[in-house]
Amino acid sequence: MNSSKIIFHIDMNAFFASVETALNPNLKDKPIAVAHNDPLYRGIILSPNYEARKYGIRTTMLVKEAMLLCNNLIIVEPKMEKYKEYSNKFFEYLYTITDIIEIASIDEAYMDVTEKFKQIHPIDLANLIQRKLYNDFKLPSSIGIAPNKFLAKMASDLKKPMGITVLRKREIDKYLWPLSIDKMFGVGKKTKPKLEEIGIKTIGDLANFKDFELLKNTVGDLTANSLYEHANGNDNSIVDVNSYSESQSVSNSHTFDNNVFDPEYAKKTLKVIANTVSYRLKKENKKALTIGLILKYSNFKQINRSTGLEIATNNDKEIYDIVEDIFDEYFTQGDMIRLVGIFASRLENANDEVKQYSIFDDPEVINKEDGINRLLNNLKSEFGQNSINLGYYNYKAKDE
Repeated sequence: MNSSKIIFHIDMNAFFASVETALNPNLKDKPIAVAHNDPLYRGIILSPNYEARKYGIRTTMLVKEAMLLCNNLIIVEPKMEKYKEYSNKFFEYLYTITDIIEIASIDEAYMDVTEKFKQIHPIDLANLIQRKLYNDFKLPSSIGIAPNKFLAKMASDLKKPMGITVLRKREIDKYLWPLSIDKMFGVGKKTKPKLEEIGIKTIGDLANFKDFELLKNTVGDLTANSLYEHANGNDNSIVDVNSYSESQSVSNSHTFDNNVFDPEYAKKTLKVIANTVSYRLKKENKKALTIGLILKYSNFKQINRSTGLEIATNNDKEIYDIVEDIFDEYFTQGDMIRLVGIFASRLENANDEVKQYSIFDDPEVINKEDGINRLLNNLKSEFGQNSINLGYYNYKAKDE
């Protein structure tokens, strides 16, 4: 591959269902779905295997609906401890290959194998990894190979199960651009209709969109830049080995006593967490260039999604605004949330970063905000971090 970087994205196929088959080989080649079972079939499908998916069975579908599509579907009660055990085996093996690994979730990872290219061809290495995971642990996987993380992620989705796909930048017009815009990583249920409203139906439409000001007005400056660059095959983000490292990041989370399905309740919790993360960053005299959201669902599936910043921050409102956007993108009505959290990584010393203001900013407002922030910090130091916080409100303009 003619690139300075060689990135793998490894995604385990139907992970929970695959672990169940590894534990019980009698389930092989039979349609199975991991779900909490009850006599009335009121459970939700957590993970169907590929045999079940042939019948149209999908994750989050009700068990009773799935049974109508496939009357011989085998329902298997989830075994969360076993899934964690197999996840640990998966990552332990990857670390025998390289330590430049970013854990994306319980069953997926990014690997920078650029240095390994001196010893083995990337496709041979991918084949080795895939065979090892299947032969030793009975875990099928798909692997994307590309010059950056975004293309590697897209490549791993192109062929499942047990696929190995190379995606070069010069080939994106053939393999990436024809895909509908909702197939693009980073485009969720919130962004998709906004893009479609301005005529962007495919990834190619986005890559070749001429009215960039309209795009920014539609989805915001940061999202517009990120999506446009990704659609054109560009991604400068690194494989972040510290994404799960406590020493290189600041994070906080809250586990609910009961599963939460009300998004507003989850957001109120995130506001409190944003204040806590902000306080810890300021206490350590740090600012973060990456802010991310942690969501763990009732099925213990966890996702971490983040946004990279051009200017580092430790401001609680800025942190909350970022994670609220990510939350809105990934939360679907009916999701049951077990845990929410916020992480801040790619830390730098606060003194090293100079606040940049636009010529359109009002100096009087800037000075007032700085004064309020200094007052809040003094009060928190004196009376405790939770003694006082800035309020949040939603402003809705009256109809004229």
